[in-house]
Amino acid sequence: MALHKSMKLAFVWIGVAFVALIAATVVTIRYASEGYTGPIEKGYYEKGLNYEKSILEQKKMIAEGYSYESELFSSPQDVRKGKNTFLIRFQKSGRPVVGAKLNILLERAATDEWNRSISLIEYPKDSGNYHGSVEIPEEGLWIFNLQGETEGRILQKTVEVKIQ
Repeated sequence: MALHKSMKLAFVWIGVAFVALIAATVVTIRYASEGYTGPIEKGYYEKGLNYEKSILEQKKMIAEGYSYESELFSSPQDVRKGKNTFLIRFQKSGRPVVGAKLNILLERAATDEWNRSISLIEYPKDSGNYHGSVEIPEEGLWIFNLQGETEGRILQKTVEVKIQ
C-alpha cells in the first residue's frame, strides 16, 4: 500500500522543518561560542561559598567604625566622561587607616569589555587619604566597587554612577 500524495508532501515538509531547526541550532551555537568571554569574576565559586561570611565581616567592620568618605559617594556624583581623579578617605572611628590597599573595580553591567581595576595610592603626607585616577571611555551606567584591605580584612562599598 502506497502513501497518498498529501502524506508524502507532509513528510517532506517535516523533513524541511527538521533541517531548518538543526541549521538554526548550529548557527546559534557558533554565534554563542564566538562571543563567549568566560566567567567575569575570578574565584566566583569560592566567593559564593563565603558569601554569608563576607556579609558578616562587612557588618562587623562597619560596627567597629570603618568607613569611606569621598565625593564619589555623595549625590550627585561629579564623575564625567574622560579622565577623573578620586580622593577617598579610609577611616576607623574618624581616624585615618594607614597602610591599607584600596582598589576600585570599574565595570559595566552588560559587558566585561570596560572592566578595570584601579589601585589607589596613599601619599605619605596625607595619611588615610588615597588618590587615583580613571579614564571613563563612554557615557551610561557604571559600577564602582571600592575594596579596602587592612589587617587581612576587606571593606567593600559599591556605587552606581550615571555618566552623561
